[in-house]
Amino acid sequence: MDWFRLYAEFATDPKVQMMSEALQRRLLMLFCLQCSNGIETFHETERDSSIAFALRISEDELAETKAVFVRRGFINEDWTLINWESRQYVSDSSTERVRKHRQAKKQAQETCETLPERSGNALEQIQNRTDTEQKKNNKPATRSASLSVADLKTQDVDEQVATEFLAIRKRKRSPLTPLALDGICREAGRAGMTLDAALRKCVERGWQGFEAGWVKNEGAGMSRQEALEARNQAVVNEMMRTAI
Repeated sequence: MDWFRLYAEFATDPKVQMMSEALQRRLLMLFCLQCSNGIETFHETERDSSIAFALRISEDELAETKAVFVRRGFINEDWTLINWESRQYVSDSSTERVRKHRQAKKQAQETCETLPERSGNALEQIQNRTDTEQKKNNKPATRSASLSVADLKTQDVDEQVATEFLAIRKRKRSPLTPLALDGICREAGRAGMTLDAALRKCVERGWQGFEAGWVKNEGAGMSRQEALEARNQAVVNEMMRTAI
């Protein structure tokens, strides 16, 4: 059973109580019509006659009633109630149910009209999904995102040096990638240092990377033979890394 909310202020509101009891009854009847089916469901060309029949009044009485209700701010010119929805919950009103029913009916009709077109595109959509999946599966394998202590040990780096250097990179949120290690090996070779020596220098000074220019004045005490051996070792390390 449909119902609506009638507030206690109806009994004290001057706009209501200054009307005759007949007009108050007609206002309540409009509330009932709005609640049951919704005044807007009456066709515009037949709305006046439908409401007159529901109120059991003549067309002249209906015109007088409408003028009073419009003047007092109860209804709009099309008989729809002012502030009805703000005084009622959606679950209380049939208006929302009517709107949803009409919307569902319209959507069902649109679905029936577009179904043949969707069916015709089904094979094309399946083919597009298949092509996309093939492209994803054919992506070339990428190298590991970051290197470990074990990887550095294969390059003749001391385990403790490798552990502390990777810890520095981790604190600075900069994982050691193969490309980054290639750059360090290259710079170590330019400086005439082994990879182990370069990383040890990084650990001592808290560097996350290495460049030959940072230590160019520190190699003066190294003999020519030592520098050559360090350079050769760095080249070997870089060749090994390229071959992996």
